Amino acid sequence: MEKKLVLPGDHLSSAEESEPGENTYSEKDEVYSAAVGENISAPGHAAVKGKGRKLRLPAVGSEVYCLITKTGPNKAIAGCITADEVEGKGRGIEMDGVLLVTAIRRGYVRDIRDEVKMGDIIKAKVQEVRRNELAITMMDPQSGVVAAFCPKCRQRMDLKDRLFICSRCGWKERRKLPLAEGEALEQGEAEPRYERRERPPFRRGPRREGGPPRREGFHRGGYGGAERR
Repeated sequence: MEKKLVLPGDHLSSAEESEPGENTYSEKDEVYSAAVGENISAPGHAAVKGKGRKLRLPAVGSEVYCLITKTGPNKAIAGCITADEVEGKGRGIEMDGVLLVTAIRRGYVRDIRDEVKMGDIIKAKVQEVRRNELAITMMDPQSGVVAAFCPKCRQRMDLKDRLFICSRCGWKERRKLPLAEGEALEQGEAEPRYERRERPPFRRGPRREGGPPRREGFHRGGYGGAERR
């Protein structure tokens, strides 16, 4: 077979014809290249020989570290790389990741910005691999925010008693944190968390003498009709 140079995103075959192998990924029953290199696909198996160090696409279930670049009430966008690359065990491909508010923790989260903020570095897991992005989740107990920066002065915040504190201005914030090895869940951590809202005090209006006014046309028997006998 003639050698052919392929780029990330180049189509290799259908998923029915070949199973995705080294430096490839599948999406919507099609197989694509995940690296710059030589197409070494064979019948029934798609693969790319990467130039230099092997490039690995994050797989479903693999751990990734992500920098939050954009947040909204219902989702956050992040740039993600594999945990292996951070730990020096290999070279991965940086991809955009999408974190939905329903993928933060068990239970109800009103606003994703209560759990992660722009500039945070999080540890997450890959939930789904798409062509141009990853769907990531922090549901795993070992997933969460590993580094946070003060929204007031941009100083990196210190973690103390599961609370991020800025040593420069004293600002304090909570985040969804990963559990350390051997650490147990806090009491109630697995239970749904609902934000408590204080109800405004009930105020009674001034009471009129003789009770409320009687509505026109209203009788015990109905609206605008004669009283039932």
